[in-house]
Amino acid sequence: MSAGDIDYGFTGYSPDLGGMTEAEIMGRGRIHDFIDHQTVVLMEGRVRKTGVLARLQEWHDEDALAFSIGGRPSLISERAVMTALLLLAKEGSAMFLTNVRDLFMFRLSDASRELLGLEKSIEAFVGHVGEKNRWYANTSRAFHRMNDLMDPFPQERRNSKTYTEIQAILRAHDVDLEEKRKARLDEFTKLFLVMTYNEQPRNIRRVSKKMDISFDQTYIGTPTVKGYSKKNLAKRVADEAKVEDMRTLKPGPVDAYAGWHVSTGPRTDVGKGQTDLTDPGKNTSSAEYRWGWEINIAVRVDSEAPGQKRFPALAVAATMSLPNIRVAEEAISLMRATQALGLEPGVGDADKQYWANSLAERLHEPAFNLGFTPSTDYRVDRLGHQGGDHGALYIEGGTYCPATPAPLQNATKDLLGAVIDTETYRARITGRTAFKLHVKEKPDAKGRTVLRCPALGPSPTVTCPLRDLLKTSKVLKGVEDENVPDFADKICIQHSVSFDTAKNRRTAQAFEYGTKEWDEFHTHARNSIESLNNQVKSGGTEHIETASRRRVRGFGAAQIIVTMLLTNFNLRKIAAFISDKIKDDAKKQVNGEPPVALVRRRDREFHNPYTDTYPPDVKRPTKPKRSDGDETGGPPRRT
Repeated sequence: MSAGDIDYGFTGYSPDLGGMTEAEIMGRGRIHDFIDHQTVVLMEGRVRKTGVLARLQEWHDEDALAFSIGGRPSLISERAVMTALLLLAKEGSAMFLTNVRDLFMFRLSDASRELLGLEKSIEAFVGHVGEKNRWYANTSRAFHRMNDLMDPFPQERRNSKTYTEIQAILRAHDVDLEEKRKARLDEFTKLFLVMTYNEQPRNIRRVSKKMDISFDQTYIGTPTVKGYSKKNLAKRVADEAKVEDMRTLKPGPVDAYAGWHVSTGPRTDVGKGQTDLTDPGKNTSSAEYRWGWEINIAVRVDSEAPGQKRFPALAVAATMSLPNIRVAEEAISLMRATQALGLEPGVGDADKQYWANSLAERLHEPAFNLGFTPSTDYRVDRLGHQGGDHGALYIEGGTYCPATPAPLQNATKDLLGAVIDTETYRARITGRTAFKLHVKEKPDAKGRTVLRCPALGPSPTVTCPLRDLLKTSKVLKGVEDENVPDFADKICIQHSVSFDTAKNRRTAQAFEYGTKEWDEFHTHARNSIESLNNQVKSGGTEHIETASRRRVRGFGAAQIIVTMLLTNFNLRKIAAFISDKIKDDAKKQVNGEPPVALVRRRDREFHNPYTDTYPPDVKRPTKPKRSDGDETGGPPRRT
C-alpha cells in the first residue's frame, strides 16, 4: 500500500484548532523552513566525496548471510540520512532522528527529494500523525541499518537493565567483532574529515609539507546517565540473586559499554585485555566523575611558524573510545589516520597523559615507526639526569657531555622548585646546549646514531682538558676541572661513539626541551587543541558534550553523529579562514599594499618542465631549428 492509499479513518473529521494554524500543529510549534536545493546538492555531493557509500556497501556485502529470502526495498537510503545529518549540523539543529524525519517530510523541494531518492510526503493535515510515524520508522531503520555495520558494542538499549543482565551482556561480548566494527567506525570518521581537509584551497593544504598535530581526549555524555562499576558488579549481581520480586529493584543502567571519565585527579590507561576498575566511590564528589565516552581529536598545528595562522586549525583525525582504556593506542590511531592527508608525518604534541606516562612499546615506538616526533612536558620524576651510555648523560631528551655542570643539569628542577626565575632558566638551558653531543652520522636502519664529544669536530662548542682543541676564533665554554669525570669512558676517549636511539626514545623530543623554540610550539599546540575542544564541546554550534542534542543511544550512533558535527566544524573553520584572508587582502589594497601571490620556489628559481615556465629574470632559450626545415627543434627526420 502506497502512502497515498493509507486510510486514517478521519473522514469528515475537522478538529477545533483555536488560534493555531495547521502548519504549527504539524510542526509541533516549530516552523519548517524550506532548505535551498543548492545547499542540499552541496551536502549530498560532500557525502559522495567521502567515498563512504562504497565502503558501506562493501561492509554490508561482507556481513550479508550466505542465503537470504530478501525483503522489500529500503524507502530511505543511508546517503539521504547522512545528507540530512550534515544539513542539520550546518544549521545548528539538534541531531535527533525526529528532526531528520521532519526534514524529509516538510523541508525539501521536489528536486531535493528526487536527488535523495525520497518519495513525496502526504501534505494533508488530517492523518499527519500516522504519516509522521511511518516516516520516522523508515528514517530510524535507515540510520540503524548503517549503525549496525559499525557499532562495536551491539546490545538492546530500549530498557534499563539489572546488574545481572549487565553482567550477561559483558560475558557475551565478541571481542573480534568489536575490533572489526571499531575499525570500520574509525574509518567512517576518517573519510569525512579527509573530505573536509580536501575542501581547502591547495595553497592552504600544502603551506607546509609536514602534518604536525596536537591531540587530546575530551568527554562526551551518554543519553542515559546512570552508570555502574566493574569493581563491585559481582557483589551487585549476588545481591540481586537474593531478591524474590525483581520488580522491587531500582532501574539500573541501560548501556553496558560506557565508563567513568575522571574530571579531576589521576587517570589510568588500561591496556588490551585488562579491565577498567575506575569507580567514583561513595565519598567522592560526583563532579569529579562523569559517565560517558571519550572523543580523541587531533588538530593540525604549525611547528614551522607557531601562531602565525597559516591554515585553519582543523580536526584532522578523530576516534571514540571508552574512558581510561587504551589511551595510547587511540593516539596511534589518530596519527595513522592523518596519513590519508598526503603530508609527511611531523611533530605530535600532547600533554603528560600521553608521552610522559605511556609505556614506550604502546606509544613511543609505534609513533616513531609512523614517523612522528613527540613534543610534550616531562613528569617531575623524569627531569634532570636520567641515566646514560658510554659515559654520556641522558638529560630531558638530549645526550650530553659527562662534564655538564650540575646547575645546567638541574635547571628545570630548580625552576619548578622556585630556586631560579624564568630568565635564569632560559640562560641555563641555552648554556646547556653547548654541552650536548654532536651528531656525526644520522640514525641507520637499526636505529643507531653516531655522536661525538662537543669539544671535537669542525665546530666545537666547549673546551675540555681531555681533548686537544682545534684552532678556532670562537669564545667557547670551558669544562671545569672539578666536572671532569674520574673515569674517562668511550665518549671522552674515542673520536665518536654509536648510541642506540631506542634507549633514549622515551624522552626524545622534536625541540630541545625548555628552549624558547620548544615553549613557543608547545604553547601554540596546547592552545590549539584546547581551543578546538572548547569550541566543539559546549555552548557552540556543535555542542558535542551534551547528549541532550543527540538522543540516539549507543557507542556507534554517538560516533556517527559526532563525526557529522566535526565535519561541520571543519567546514565552518575553512569558510571563516578564507573570509578573514579575503578581508585582510582587501585592507592591504585599501592601504596601498596590494597582496602578492606566493610563487613556489621551483617556479621562482628553476625551470618548471611541467608548465614549461622559467624564473622571471631568465630568458627563455631559443630552440634550434631542424635541418629539414622543421621548427620544433631536435634531430633531422629520416628520409
